[in-house]
Amino acid sequence: MESLLIKYGYFLLFLGVAVEGEAFLLAGAYLAHRGVLHLPTVIVVATGANWAADQIYYLAARHRGRIWLGARFGQHPRYQRLIRLMTQHGNWLLLGSRFAVGFRIIIPAACGALRMPPLRFSILNLLAGVFWAVPTALAGFYFGLATERVCLGVKHLQIYVLTAFVIIGMTILLIRHLRGAEWVEDPQLTDLHRIAPLLIASMGIINLVSAIWPRSQGSLHWVTSWLPLEVTQRSRPLMLFAGLALLQVTRGLGHHKELAWYVATTALSVSLLLHLARGMDVHHSLVAGLLLGYLVYYRRRFYARSDPTSLRRALLVAPFLVVLVFAYGWVGLDHMNNQFSWGGAVEPSREALNAGILIREPHVEPMTPHAARFLDSVQIAGWLARFYLLVLLLRPVMLRHRQEAPAEIVQRIFRVHSDHSISAFAIQDDKHHLILAEGRGLIAYATRGSIALSCGDPLSPIELLETCIQQYVEFCRRNDWTPCFYEICEEYLSVYQSLGLKSLKIAEEAILNLPEFNLAGGTHANLRAMVNKALKAGLVVRPYDRQSSLDPALDEQLEAISQEWLAEKRLGELGFSLGRFSLESFEGIPVFLAIQDGRVEAFCSWLPYRDGQAVVLDLMRKRRRAAAGTMDLLLAHSLLQLQSAGLLEASLANAPLANVAEPHGPLERGVALLFEKMNSFYGYKNLFQFKKKFAPKWQGRYLIYPGNADLPRIAYALAAVHGSAGLLTLLARR
Repeated sequence: MESLLIKYGYFLLFLGVAVEGEAFLLAGAYLAHRGVLHLPTVIVVATGANWAADQIYYLAARHRGRIWLGARFGQHPRYQRLIRLMTQHGNWLLLGSRFAVGFRIIIPAACGALRMPPLRFSILNLLAGVFWAVPTALAGFYFGLATERVCLGVKHLQIYVLTAFVIIGMTILLIRHLRGAEWVEDPQLTDLHRIAPLLIASMGIINLVSAIWPRSQGSLHWVTSWLPLEVTQRSRPLMLFAGLALLQVTRGLGHHKELAWYVATTALSVSLLLHLARGMDVHHSLVAGLLLGYLVYYRRRFYARSDPTSLRRALLVAPFLVVLVFAYGWVGLDHMNNQFSWGGAVEPSREALNAGILIREPHVEPMTPHAARFLDSVQIAGWLARFYLLVLLLRPVMLRHRQEAPAEIVQRIFRVHSDHSISAFAIQDDKHHLILAEGRGLIAYATRGSIALSCGDPLSPIELLETCIQQYVEFCRRNDWTPCFYEICEEYLSVYQSLGLKSLKIAEEAILNLPEFNLAGGTHANLRAMVNKALKAGLVVRPYDRQSSLDPALDEQLEAISQEWLAEKRLGELGFSLGRFSLESFEGIPVFLAIQDGRVEAFCSWLPYRDGQAVVLDLMRKRRRAAAGTMDLLLAHSLLQLQSAGLLEASLANAPLANVAEPHGPLERGVALLFEKMNSFYGYKNLFQFKKKFAPKWQGRYLIYPGNADLPRIAYALAAVHGSAGLLTLLARR
């Protein structure tokens, strides 16, 4: 440890104290006593590292800790007593937490779970770090190695105590499973499954630390005679690879990937063997063994497929990468032969194989800095090749071609179950269609990366809605996708929530009851005034039936209007839950034109749903210099003409990010802030105010998703699936 601190200084001290605590601080203080480091700086760095680590524990537990505690122990008679104890003495417990062996992580986490104010926790956490770092560093400075041995003994005792608790807990779980004992409280296995990938990642970190940690050769002497692997200093690359492999597959395990399971079990088996041989490193071997046992016992939980195309690519690329890395090392070592110290029967080809392919340290010693850099580059090339192959093996399934259900089935289900306007966009050909519930349900979706976005609720009988949702979620899990439902109706929220999914309000849909729509009354005063202004300017509204009376001159004007509209909005053509402009898409649907002196100034199109009894507003575009009130007139008169045709309902589509109710929670308040600030991008607020003039009935629309941690990727996927320009291009244009 001291050699590492001498080489890497305060940076390694910061990382070491954050993970290990006393051992690194005492070593740093001892080096300060020898004049290698500066004692005040050691104390400051240790305090900062300890403070940062506990802040992480606090924030992680604060996110959902109190909800977790209340859901599982809220009815327990000791639960409220624990709450009162933390409430009354939480400050003192936190101040003394650094000296509470076995509770140093638990106490900051409990403060977060019980919602201690962040400012108070941060201040007390800093004071606790100072109270711990100053005396510990002074002890290490003045008493040196003797103090370090005492504290390390306490540290090892703590590890054995915690290990005993783990063994007892696993024994109780095993007894309960084998004998069905009812006296053991249900530990909520879903929580175990949720944290298992994180524990496996922690094992990966342990392997990385072990790979660079000095080890005792004497303790290894008795096993080197029979162990099949050469467990000496040369086994460090293998330990390093096992650690990096475990970190790499953590996300894949969380997504139930089958290949991730194979990689993790292999890496944990290697870890178990190496930790046993590493001076009988019992506690690390026990952790690796328990995690390996968990993976073997719950092996059926890992069923998600990897991308077949990526798998084939990995199989084709692997031999090429092996040859490339080997050739690079062989040619370089042979060319720089005189810059290395060669011993015995060592040859360049063998050393290229060791360094680049077999994860073994080479048997040659570089004699110049250039030779050392080249030898490192061979090893780096090997690592890059391995991780590229791992990425290919663990990629989620990528749909490169549309997966389309039979058209007659899609149309039949749409005709019977298209109760909401979003279904008119769901059947469009820019989405995949999945048949559910034995042919009685349908869901439309698109994928971007590992995110699968459904376009609205599943189209199905109401009694099969939950079944369709479950089948879609399971379908996504098998393909290693994160399932999301976009623009979900408020009336079905309880079904999604009962399945453990989260919801976020993202829009308000404007619905009009067409038989009751008119321009009279005070509620339509503003709309009526704008309509009259447009009429005085000479504008008239008429339908355009392109299917029966094609007019090339009108088509040319519509294309020009659309291009001018898109150039002004700067977002490009949108899609997914909006239609994309094409003249062919206007055939067979209601289209209306606002005309002034024989020139088209604006147009709008409507898509039918609910078996043709209702329509939803799709495209609505105008010229930049169109007269005031043009769009008001166009929509108002088209609605009146649809009313005359006997339609029962019209949707003015969504007002994105709008919320007519009071926002609930920080996420909805964030959406409200975007609603205010994003108006300059696409006029969301202006669009809401425009639709509000028609006095519609507002209905909330929601995003359904598995967890808050997925939201950044979901937001990026939404931007990608909606726009041809994309979010990054939009921001660049600003």
